[in-house]
Amino acid sequence: MNRIFIFTIIFVFLTIFIESVNLILQLKGRRLTKWFGNHAFNMHMISTVIFWVITFSLIVILQFTEHPLFHNSAILRYIGGFLLISGIVLGSWAFRLLGLKRVLCLNFFEENVPVVRESLYKYIKNPADYGLWTALIGFAIFTGSIYNLTIAVEFIIIMIPHIILENKPLKR
Repeated sequence: MNRIFIFTIIFVFLTIFIESVNLILQLKGRRLTKWFGNHAFNMHMISTVIFWVITFSLIVILQFTEHPLFHNSAILRYIGGFLLISGIVLGSWAFRLLGLKRVLCLNFFEENVPVVRESLYKYIKNPADYGLWTALIGFAIFTGSIYNLTIAVEFIIIMIPHIILENKPLKR
């Protein structure tokens, strides 16, 4: 099995794990400042960004290696392309509604941050995440790569608990 693929799988998991640990600490009232002082949030964001950059760099590098294919159908490629474009549009629309600070959770735990319940958010709690998921699955189907499909499925599975953690403060 390709080493870059294995590193990519590991970094997808580690990236989501680091973000989830911060959410758990925040939800339990244990601010990161207890350990890291006033720069704790900046340190967390820098480490998270570093892990995301490494993860997506590995995914890009992986695209230049030979992949085992799970299909070679032109129809599935069109379906994958449609899902990829639909996911990008859905994620972009959700991003536009929330803005940069909310999408990156920069003000997630501040007091009196309004809950968005307009447009897409009337129907879907996390359209930005679902757009990303749709784009990942679409990309995997478009390329026909078992590697890309595995990364997409892993990403979705490990993001489910992360989304549940993100939604807890919204229920209060």
